[in-house]
Amino acid sequence: MKRFFLFAAILYVVLAATSCAKAGDNTVRQAMQAYGSGQYETALQFFTQALNEDTNYSDEILYTFIANVYANQGEYEKAIEAQKKSLELRADYRGYVTLGMLCHLIKNDEDSAKAYRNAIALDEKKGEAYASLGALYLGQENAKEALPLLEKAGELEPNIAVIQANLAVAYAMSGDREKSDEALFRARELKCENIEQFEDKIEEISAQAEKSR
Repeated sequence: MKRFFLFAAILYVVLAATSCAKAGDNTVRQAMQAYGSGQYETALQFFTQALNEDTNYSDEILYTFIANVYANQGEYEKAIEAQKKSLELRADYRGYVTLGMLCHLIKNDEDSAKAYRNAIALDEKKGEAYASLGALYLGQENAKEALPLLEKAGELEPNIAVIQANLAVAYAMSGDREKSDEALFRARELKCENIEQFEDKIEEISAQAEKSR
């Protein structure tokens, strides 16, 4: 339902910015209604139909909607294809972050990293792409690449719990237990979900470091 509300909000903004509705806008409304009720195939049919109609929606927005529907069906390859079409029409920070996440879901980390870096190039003052790229490298046990990205994300978004939790792991991997403990304490304060998983990872890293001494 939250996704439907997002679509509805975009619809309101688009229509509010225009003097009158166009014939194809009704097709988009039908697509959003179908999406909101979980009728994904019907939503796809209407969104695709709207691409060939006169609407107040740009094609890049429609392709983003299509990518969203495919993603919610678990059809990530098709979602990536639609998201790329949207980005070919207009480069967009949120679009590149979404593309990075979709590529990561199919374990295409090279394209995922490229998408996050494209997002950073578009807006260096937003933390999400730094955090996502840092988490990607952290998952590869590459603390050297992950740490500066997560530090930048933490600087830009100091109150996001998962960034602090990932920072704690990155510091632990880098051998800085003091900073790791500080970041972990901050993550707890911010009520990070699944904090136990991060704590366990840090303990595992510490145990391995002890054995190697």
